[in-house]
Amino acid sequence: MQSIEELEVKLKGEAGRWEETLFGWFCDFAQQVAVDLLESLDEELMKERESGLAVIGFREHWVTTVFGDIRIKRRLYRDGQGRYRFLLDEAMGLDKGCHVSPRVKELATFIASHLPFQRSEEILRAILPSGISHTSIHRLVGKVSASYLYAEEKEVKEVYEEGVIPESQGKVVPCLFVEADGTSIALQGEKARRVEVKVGAAYEGWQKTGTERYRTKEKTVYSGIMDGDRFWEGFSLALAKKYELSQVGKIVVGGDGAHWVKEGADLLGGIYQLDRFHLSRALNQVLDAGLATEVYQACTRGDVAYVENVLVAVQQRSSPEQATEVRRLRGYLLDNAFGLRDYRLVVNGEGLRGLGAIESNVDKLVANRMKKRGMSWTIRGAQRMARLISLREMGQLHSWITRKETAPHDQTVREISVRTKLPFKDNGAWLAADLPALRGPHQDRPWVKILRALSHGVPSYPGDLPTNS
Repeated sequence: MQSIEELEVKLKGEAGRWEETLFGWFCDFAQQVAVDLLESLDEELMKERESGLAVIGFREHWVTTVFGDIRIKRRLYRDGQGRYRFLLDEAMGLDKGCHVSPRVKELATFIASHLPFQRSEEILRAILPSGISHTSIHRLVGKVSASYLYAEEKEVKEVYEEGVIPESQGKVVPCLFVEADGTSIALQGEKARRVEVKVGAAYEGWQKTGTERYRTKEKTVYSGIMDGDRFWEGFSLALAKKYELSQVGKIVVGGDGAHWVKEGADLLGGIYQLDRFHLSRALNQVLDAGLATEVYQACTRGDVAYVENVLVAVQQRSSPEQATEVRRLRGYLLDNAFGLRDYRLVVNGEGLRGLGAIESNVDKLVANRMKKRGMSWTIRGAQRMARLISLREMGQLHSWITRKETAPHDQTVREISVRTKLPFKDNGAWLAADLPALRGPHQDRPWVKILRALSHGVPSYPGDLPTNS
């Protein structure tokens, strides 16, 4: 390491690169200090180790940190069952055989959730003294996502099979807005050519950020490759862990008319709202501007009968080709009849705005990372990336990178991701929450029964699970 005097001489000769020079010197200094401190910590861990741990020698290990690569010498232990451990590695948060520090892992996975792996490698090498390869970044993403997938699957089974109620923050809000949509991505090496990534976003309202500019408040994001039932199992569970659902005043669910989104509105006992963008686009593709505006206004009033009468009249006087388009439009509107009326006619509150946040969320969260630049994925890789994006948006990357529990080696992500139905073990009577929609057409589905209990927030009791409240 250079002395201060040597550093001064170098700075005089390369004054225009003073930042790089100082940064390199500080990194060299940090590496030296880190090795000394970590080896000292290893000494303390040896003195305080639990009984039964025997020191069998020293092993050296390279670790890539934010201030460069360091080589540390630490003790190897063997317990009474013959298992080997490095106490220093455990204290440092290093996975077995891993050469990347937790902070570098967090930076790598965060960047990779935004950009392709090779581009992520270039950026890391530009900002760190020593980076890591794109293949290493790919493995890190897989490991973090696999742990999350495994833990979530385990929790879903506990809730929907064993009736375990998860801990909740118990947050109560007057109104909760939930939007969901899907986007198709290209596949490679799979039987199917494309697959849909489902995305959900829940938020508590809007806050002004500038003149006529708003952003959603307290956004909760959930995404993945799964069918509608499994999506709502996971998303509703995530919401139940944050909110006291039985105490939420109103839940408004928005979507583009897809049936799996409307089923979510039924499940949550919410008001379904057809996205205004999709409504306006459907009308303008078939009707002239003046008539489209008239029908749009009638839709927002919820005057379905008037809309139907107008469109029937248009259909009767149209050419055969145009009549077919009008008939399709009628079908689309009737299929979404309960979502046409503007929710603000029945929900009171200040600062309420029209829905439509999901379009930008799908584009910014999933499409930018997974669809553009000619990208294609395996199902396993796409599932991992979709979940990594969720962790990033929820601010949970750090907690999952430093999490001790990992997915078993024999539990592949594909096995986790393709399961779409949960067998249900009826082992407790759940007190039903006062959500009328939970007595509707989906009331007999296991996940609806469980959500009924989650919404009420009560423990289970021996007996049979009721089918209605």
